[in-house]
Amino acid sequence: MWGLKRSFPELATPRFILRELEPRDARALYTILSTEEVMRYYGSDPLLAVYEAKNVIAYFKDQFQQGKAIRWAICDRMTNELVGTIGFHNWTPQYYRAEIGFEVSPHYWRQGVAFEAASAVIQYGFEEFKFHRISALVAPGNEGSNRLVQKLGFIEEGLLQDYAYSHGRFMDLTMYRLLKTEWEEKEHSMI
Repeated sequence: MWGLKRSFPELATPRFILRELEPRDARALYTILSTEEVMRYYGSDPLLAVYEAKNVIAYFKDQFQQGKAIRWAICDRMTNELVGTIGFHNWTPQYYRAEIGFEVSPHYWRQGVAFEAASAVIQYGFEEFKFHRISALVAPGNEGSNRLVQKLGFIEEGLLQDYAYSHGRFMDLTMYRLLKTEWEEKEHSMI
């Protein structure tokens, strides 16, 4: 999509810096991705060792270099602490669409972290990556993420039965969509 030379875009919000995940983030990422509550709806089992977090970071870097995905580290502006990640995957450039995904450390739940980061990432996706559509797949039982995507303006399209397999079982996922025109209408209504 953009070749190996593209630099990773850094974004800033009032409380966070969104930057490329780096090997130095492995321990903090492991702490987040080894937490059962975080991984319950993530689509994979909790990590068991720090080296697995290093593999996750390498995977995200490779996906970005190939133009297939992008994953930002969400870092506290004051402490530079990694509090989660957010990004786009299942990127289909010819259809101008991607899916958004995120996770936040439980220590930062219900503090607006994902909303603040997602707002910046969505804006960037529509403006810079020229997305027409951003999707979100959320497990029906994941009440926090369902509330978040709805607050961001995503519209529920339907239930995908047994769409994912995680923790030894098949899971239903709710498909949400946000079109660029819907995002622009939402942004203008807030002015």
